[in-house]
Amino acid sequence: MSYVAARDGRKNRSAATRAPAVPDRIDDLHGHSVGVLEVPHHMACGHASRRQFELEDPIQVRHAYEQVLCEAASCGEVEDLINPAMLRRVWRDLHLPSRVRAAWETRHPGLQRRTVNRTAAVEAAAGGGFARRRRAVA
Repeated sequence: MSYVAARDGRKNRSAATRAPAVPDRIDDLHGHSVGVLEVPHHMACGHASRRQFELEDPIQVRHAYEQVLCEAASCGEVEDLINPAMLRRVWRDLHLPSRVRAAWETRHPGLQRRTVNRTAAVEAAAGGGFARRRRAVA
C-alpha cells in the first residue's frame, strides 16, 4: 500500500483505506459535552465555521461524531474530541460505514445497537394489530 506524506510530516493513508481509530476504553475519552466542538482541518475542509459544531444541538453532535469516528487518524484525536456519555447517547443514531461501526462494536460490545422488531412493537402499541373479521355464515 502506498502512503502519502501529510503536510505535518505524518504518513497517512486515506480514511477510506485506513483502519478506524478505536481507543481501548471508552472511559479514556475526554471530549467536551458543552460549548462548541471544532474538528481538525483534515476532518472537515473549508472555513472554520464548517468545522465547528454546537454540542447542545443533537443534529450537530451526530454530524460531528460521524466525522470524527470516520476521519480520525489516531486514537488520540478520538480521545480529545469525543465525550463518552454523549457517544453512548447518540451511538444508535449515527450513520457510520459498516467497517467503522463493526470496529467500535467489536472493541466495545456495550455500544451495539438494540434491534427492535418493528412489527411486534407496532402491534403492541395498537393493541394487537389488525384483527381479521370472519364472515358470518348464513
